[in-house]
Parts: sequence; structure tokens; C-alpha cells
Amino acid sequence: MMGKHMTNVWDRFLSDDDKRVLAGGNLRAPHGPGKVNALLSIDMQITAIGDNVPIHEQRDRYPGACGPHAYAAIPVQQRLLSAARTAGMPVIFSKHIFHGYTGLKHAQSGVFAASDPRSDLSPATPMQDGDILVEKQTPSCFAFTNLHLILQAMGVDGLIVMGNSTSGCVRATCVDGEAMGYKMQVVSEAVFDRIEMSHAAALFDMQFKICDVIDEAAALRVINQDSDLPAASAGIAASPAKVAPIV
Repeated sequence: MMGKHMTNVWDRFLSDDDKRVLAGGNLRAPHGPGKVNALLSIDMQITAIGDNVPIHEQRDRYPGACGPHAYAAIPVQQRLLSAARTAGMPVIFSKHIFHGYTGLKHAQSGVFAASDPRSDLSPATPMQDGDILVEKQTPSCFAFTNLHLILQAMGVDGLIVMGNSTSGCVRATCVDGEAMGYKMQVVSEAVFDRIEMSHAAALFDMQFKICDVIDEAAALRVINQDSDLPAASAGIAASPAKVAPIV
């Protein structure tokens, strides 16, 4: 969990009245990780990342890009990916994508059309052999996908979450995951959004009402604890870590 004495990203947005309410305690107690956990990377696509320049300067090329906010999170994600693969923890990627053969509204044009190269996963956090890909067309990784079936088959009951965007697909996935009985843990430094207030408010909302918000160090502890489990029991073989450069 986020330490009581840490400065949380949402602190500067709280009013004095909010702080008095919070002084009475959180609405929910942290539940901790699952017995068997997987690392979930949500929608780390080129269109969501863009260039490492101010967001307003790239809206013509990447209308939904998170720019510097994404680039700040990528090194944390790279470390988590490396640790999970070394430990033999299952690594799952999601991709928000629309294929032309489906006839869906966004399949013919737009940044999430499969025909648009901006919909590709970022080379900064690439998939490796043994990783699992879940394709989706709604904010939640659970809605109308086979993620639940995959997790059940692997015996996974907890997810460490990173990716894009905090107030959108990350939050929606955590709401659905918790409702389905999974122990969702969001890594605060490994998620990002276009608007700082949205990012902070979504993290606060999840911590206060929905799931655990943890820092990178806590996530690494969970990964290292899970490394004591046989890799085969999680349904995936450990693969050597290859950390991609930020591009």
C-alpha cells in the first residue's frame, strides 16, 4: 500500500474539508495481493503514448497521447516487466483494437483501427515469447474478452496493474476485476493519464473505494514473493528479461 507518511499524488487536490473526512479513516481496508498473481499491462499502444513532448504540441499526430506522463511511467513498467519475467510470473498485455473484418464502427478509421500503425503496442514495453495478449473494444479488460477464462485456467486470483489510462481503462478494469473477485493492485508510478487531475482523482477513487493502490517497491515485493511458486503452476515459463529502450 501507499505509506501513511508518503506524499500521494492526490494530496494537492484535496480541500481542507476532504482532509478532515479522510482523518476519520479510509472507506475500505487494503486486501493485499492474491495467492497467485499476474502482471497486467493495459493498452500500452503508440497512440496512447505519443512523443515525449508537451501533449498540446502533438494532438495532430497523436490526439489521445499522454506524452511526458507516459514516458515517466515507462521505466517503472520496464522494471516490473523484467522482474515478472525473471520470476516466472504471468505477463498479460491488453490492446484496444478494432479489426476491419468485424464491421465495428471504429474498424475502418481512427487511431485504434488495426490498419493504423498507431494502434500497435509500444516498442518501449514490447511483448515477449510466453506473454499473453487480450484484445478489447471497451475500457475494461474483462468486458467481452477471454481474460477471466485465461486467469481461471492459470489459477490466478490477483493482478498487478500498470498502463493506460488511469481514469479510463485502468479504473474500469479494476472495477470489473474486483467485482469478479480478483485482488486488483494498481502501481501508482506505472499508470498515467493525459490530465494530471484525472490521474490523481482516479488513483484516489480506486484507493478509497475499489482496490489497492501500491508503489513500485510494494509491487516488486509481490513479484518476488510469487517467484517462490513454480513457474509451471502459473501456466507460463520464465523467460529472460530484455528491457527495451524508450523510443
